[in-house]
Amino acid sequence: PISSFESFERADPKLSSTQSTKSVGAFTMSSSPSSFPSPDELKGAVQGTLLYLGLYLFILIPFQSFSKFYLVAQKKAEARSKGGNEKVSFRALKYYNSRDLLALAGDRTVGNFIEFAILFLPLMWMHALFVDPSISFWICLVYTASRSYYPITYFHGPLVALSTAPGYLIYGYLFYELTFKFALA
Repeated sequence: PISSFESFERADPKLSSTQSTKSVGAFTMSSSPSSFPSPDELKGAVQGTLLYLGLYLFILIPFQSFSKFYLVAQKKAEARSKGGNEKVSFRALKYYNSRDLLALAGDRTVGNFIEFAILFLPLMWMHALFVDPSISFWICLVYTASRSYYPITYFHGPLVALSTAPGYLIYGYLFYELTFKFALA
């Protein structure tokens, strides 16, 4: 007897000789040498993934930044209305504890890397599968190299853009290429 967790293949008289069925528990799937879904069959999945990633890239990340800038402006206005000379630090507000710069740089390096992994990895793989796999390595190389010097540029304020801007350009490129191929097709 076969348990519900074992898989097995069996001949199915309704399928051609190059096809078989594979049962895993209660699920049965047919397979053939060309069973990888076509781009048309995957169009909905790619569109849904782009929708999800677009929410993150174009709504959630900008909202996170907006909320910090808004709070700094509001706290500065409050300080001015009280007539005090209290300095309001954007860094202190955004990162909660900005006194230990080395720890902060380490936390932001990892945090930024993880925050944008959700964009980079799926976009890169979808681009490789559906648009042009021949440039995947170069995209990864430029992206990874630019992220590697984030901890160095973090200490120099606006220079951190030298690490992050290439990533934003890559997200934009990958997102555009996939959207053009699937959403606007």
